[in-house]
Amino acid sequence: MDIVRVLFIAVISGLIGYVTNVLAVKSIFRPFEPIKIGPVSFQGLIPKRKRDLARKFSLLVRDDLLDREDLIGQLIKEEDEKEFTKFISGRVDNIIEENTTLLPSALRNMIIKAVDGKMNKEAPKIFEEFKGVAETQIREKVDVATLIEDKINGLDLGTIEELVLKVASRELKAIEFLGLVMGFAIGLVQGIISTYIL
Repeated sequence: MDIVRVLFIAVISGLIGYVTNVLAVKSIFRPFEPIKIGPVSFQGLIPKRKRDLARKFSLLVRDDLLDREDLIGQLIKEEDEKEFTKFISGRVDNIIEENTTLLPSALRNMIIKAVDGKMNKEAPKIFEEFKGVAETQIREKVDVATLIEDKINGLDLGTIEELVLKVASRELKAIEFLGLVMGFAIGLVQGIISTYIL
């Protein structure tokens, strides 16, 4: 009979631990809107501090994960020079063809060939100038932190909850289960002490 009492205390403690952790996990997001009970107000942790968390997260990303120089490195690479030259050359060829339709095709082809040769020679210098202008524009106008902060603040709470659950649902379930295991273990110890020692 004593063992039944010990197990009963352990099971009840396990259930209490599980329910407590389930509620704790749910309270990360729920309720979205504040609920007032007398003088006390309840709101999910993330909904309550959404703007502050968005700001801190955006600064963390900017300072430790992705700054302007990283963006520049990804957006403008040396190997893009060939694509740049090809694009400019193609555009110039089209303009020449469209505006020299009255010229004989042999002369038109000579002009295109001469311009292409000049373009290929000048392209690296033009690309470097373009790259310099683009880098300056990114440094002056792109604020990674503000972009991320605005994006997070623009998301509704349901979407943020969905995103977090996509990433961490297994870990959150583990926290809930851990409440069951720890509650059971504590209840077992408590049951043994109260039944056999006290």
